[in-house]
Amino acid sequence: MLTIKNARVTFHSGTINERKALDNVSANFSKGDFITVIGSNGAGKSTLLNAVSGARELDSGSVWLDGQDITQKREHYRARVIGRLFQDPMKGTAPNMTIEENLALAYGRGQRRGMSASIKKADRLVFAEALSKLGLGLEERMKSKVGLLSGGQRQALALLMATIVPPKLLLLDEHTAALDPKTSLQVMDITNAIVGEHSVTTLMVTHNVKDALQTGNKTLLMSNGRIMMILEGERRKSMTLEKLLELYSLEGGEFSDKMLL
Repeated sequence: MLTIKNARVTFHSGTINERKALDNVSANFSKGDFITVIGSNGAGKSTLLNAVSGARELDSGSVWLDGQDITQKREHYRARVIGRLFQDPMKGTAPNMTIEENLALAYGRGQRRGMSASIKKADRLVFAEALSKLGLGLEERMKSKVGLLSGGQRQALALLMATIVPPKLLLLDEHTAALDPKTSLQVMDITNAIVGEHSVTTLMVTHNVKDALQTGNKTLLMSNGRIMMILEGERRKSMTLEKLLELYSLEGGEFSDKMLL
């Protein structure tokens, strides 16, 4: 479903600061896979997501989605079938627009749709039902400006916007890292529910090793722009934090203190 072939990205090429952000990365994932991605700072996690979303052009290699080579497709084209959330809750939503206007934009992804005056009653019913599943009471506030929402509410809305038209692929770039622990758990519960309901193929970057091993069905470990290993099946189920640290260390990787919290 998602195939990455020999992807290479180099930062500051030809200078003393040259660094391989992606170093001949290859991977293949099936429809419905939920892959958590971990690694220390500079491992290449966000660059991998940028390469898949089209935000970063590959120096060489290719990206295939659902059997189509999208390597040369621009980011706005890929956004029709790829949803993405960022760490910052302020990204992904328009603060000066209402909740229903934001949802209308997302609901009309790839189509020409107007704003509040042309939002159909049937669409509002769809929005209200989807919002009610979040359990945050936002279905009662659809006329409220998004800028008035808390960080957790806004991130939950951004997640809904990214999936209200189920994408072929969902990219989550530490989307709970900026939230307090309680809100982070709430947003993760919502994430698991939405991904499970639609069987959306998902790549989720996280800094927390424990979360990475407990979420989804595969864990991808990165270091220095390379994929060091992909854990799945019984090997992943039986993997403890201690075993993972030892294995990662043997492969030349290094965890930061932040990742162990």
